[in-house]
Amino acid sequence: AALKKGSNVVVLDGNTVGILPDEWLRKWGLMAGLGEAGKDCVRFGRSQAGLLDALIAAQPEVRCDEAFARARAELRRFETIEPAHAPASFQGRLRDYQREGLGWLHFLRRFGFGGCLADDMGLGKTIQALALLDALRAERGPAEGKPSLVVAPRSLLFNWEQEAARFTPNLRVLTHAGMARSRQAADFSGCDLVLTTYGTLRRDITFLKDVPFLYAILDEAQAIKNAGTASAKAARLLRADHRLALSGTPVE
Repeated sequence: AALKKGSNVVVLDGNTVGILPDEWLRKWGLMAGLGEAGKDCVRFGRSQAGLLDALIAAQPEVRCDEAFARARAELRRFETIEPAHAPASFQGRLRDYQREGLGWLHFLRRFGFGGCLADDMGLGKTIQALALLDALRAERGPAEGKPSLVVAPRSLLFNWEQEAARFTPNLRVLTHAGMARSRQAADFSGCDLVLTTYGTLRRDITFLKDVPFLYAILDEAQAIKNAGTASAKAARLLRADHRLALSGTPVE
């Protein structure tokens, strides 16, 4: 906490003041500065696992929790990202580059990373995401676990419905849009995938922020490029185990 404030002194018991030694700062300063100070530990995000592993490799005295131990073991076993086949229930055939994209999406899930799938329009970002969700449905079985959420411009909502019906008919899809939409989390429980629009996300965020999702997927994610907009603020409030952005204009 002192490092975050740019101070090299800490208050000890009895209101005495301690000075952080230069040797300690050299050894721990970078790592402490990257994390968030807790009551008796320093916490790090999943995306920092690789850097953290390198920083503490020569510090055998460090104690870490089970989640980091698993991530560390995964990193050491990791060799490369392999293309992935769509599940048997997928009605269609992925092209080679789409199989590479699907393999990358599985890699992100395995390590708990978020990501942005960026391809030009018409190259099949939607079906890569649907293939991923269909694979997860096949793994966990019907009516188990959390639904996933896709947020898309209204003009693309029908496309998602069509593509899901065509390629992943086993996914139970609910469109959460329009005046007749429900605002009860229980109505999502029988679904694998909930489709909504950015406008509905903004209007229903007080309800949606309390729903636990498996994936939060933002299509045409340049819609939240400005962090101060209502759409961007609403998206940050979503609770999801995994987060993906899809964009045909990734520079935006």
